[in-house]
Amino acid sequence: MSRNIFDIVGIVLDALDLLGSSSAPSWETKKTAKRKKSKYLMEWFSAIFTLISCVLLFIVFKDPLLVQSPFQTVCIAILIGIVFTFSCCFALYLLEFFYFKSFFSMLFFCTSLILLWTVSVLFLYLRSGLFL
Repeated sequence: MSRNIFDIVGIVLDALDLLGSSSAPSWETKKTAKRKKSKYLMEWFSAIFTLISCVLLFIVFKDPLLVQSPFQTVCIAILIGIVFTFSCCFALYLLEFFYFKSFFSMLFFCTSLILLWTVSVLFLYLRSGLFL
């Protein structure tokens, strides 16, 4: 076996560190340098979520909606999207990943998540054909 017991312990400790607290020991200066490199990570996620939402919006709304009351359908999809976004943000908060440098960064991320979940619900609802 080519692995040393210390390599296995190091891998386990790194995995536990990812799940554990955000305080890093002093010997881990390489990870902090790597974290500083990804300065606008949440903004990139927000932009990607927004682009995916725009593509799905185009797919959903390129044809007229085939439901009896499209306004009610869109309102319910928005409410479901808000509930899913709240649960995602709450899970990120419990995992201590819900940290933003500014209020507008947080607002952009949460708005992009609401848009993504709403469009995903509309896409699944209208394109699956199970609910019509």
